[in-house]
Amino acid sequence: MSSDRPLDLEGLQRAFSYPRSSKGATSVLGEILIQEIAKNGPISFQNYMDKCLYHSEHGYYARSDKTTVSKEGDFITSVSVGPVFGKLLAQRLHHFWEGNGCSEEFVIYEVGAHDGSLAQDVLAEITRIGGNFEKASCYRIIEPLAAQREKLQEIANKRLEILAEPPITPSRHGALLANEVLDALPVPLFLYSADRWHEVMVTTENRNLEWDTQPTEQAPAGNLPEGYVTEGAPDYNRFLQPLTQCFENGMMIFIDYGLDEESLYHPDRNIGTLRCFREQSTKSHPLEIPGKQDLTADVNFTEVEKVATALDLRPCPVMDQSRYLTHSAKGWLTSQTPPTPAELRQFQTLIHPSQFGMRFYAIELLKGEVDQSFP
Repeated sequence: MSSDRPLDLEGLQRAFSYPRSSKGATSVLGEILIQEIAKNGPISFQNYMDKCLYHSEHGYYARSDKTTVSKEGDFITSVSVGPVFGKLLAQRLHHFWEGNGCSEEFVIYEVGAHDGSLAQDVLAEITRIGGNFEKASCYRIIEPLAAQREKLQEIANKRLEILAEPPITPSRHGALLANEVLDALPVPLFLYSADRWHEVMVTTENRNLEWDTQPTEQAPAGNLPEGYVTEGAPDYNRFLQPLTQCFENGMMIFIDYGLDEESLYHPDRNIGTLRCFREQSTKSHPLEIPGKQDLTADVNFTEVEKVATALDLRPCPVMDQSRYLTHSAKGWLTSQTPPTPAELRQFQTLIHPSQFGMRFYAIELLKGEVDQSFP
């Protein structure tokens, strides 16, 4: 089933050196993929990643048997640290709302909400802030996976609505939150071998999922070494374009780990950034247990800015999470009701350079007649 393999797959073997089980793919989704590939031929890694994460029944984010995002799950996020992360994002939204005329309606959208913890934390702080901001604000989670929507309905109320897709009619004023979402968009995978680029494919051998490749012209530019493995950018346009219809005037906030394009494709970064998360560990092979582990890659912030600009959004400078949350926290830290010791510990974790502070970045995208109004 080879599709014009390069001389060898040493680069891929180096990039994903974790041992595999003797049985290979053993999940239900793995069996489905093996049958489909045996019938129709190899699929691109990007297609494989999409199925692993978003298959309507067996994809990782459609799972109902396990909480994936928590200290007891496969990985933690800033939300897992505690409610302070949501509190600070609510403070940021409040400052933006005030700086743009205190609209009578302010709709907050979220994508990639998981169990809805961030939504609840943001709404709790909005309630504490109170006044016209609380009256103006409502929250809408956009969740295309039916299994996830069903779980989220448990927390729905008059202020928190669950949508299957972006609204047909945009709100006049609003904002959108997305924490660790861009890193979960399926990416193409590339290998430089035998003096040319190859797109990485997934095939089957002896009823196991295995690597395959095919020559391609769609790969990073530059003088990169033999065996270099990297990811291409996901389809940011396909993801962002529908979200631009959420509101006429507003701000999108994306917080994620990632790099600029120059750093992402540095010659020394020869195994890419693609990795798996399972049970708080990254020591797993991407072709193992499809649908039972998370697959993720660093965000290409340079490409996000290019696509956003083409969609008539105005990207604001990317900044590390430490700086972003510290600025957002100004009003909270100097308020008449000071943070509790527990809240300060959460804040320190979120901004500490060795934890979340310097690994994660925030980018704001503005739409319409608005001012960034950054604290």
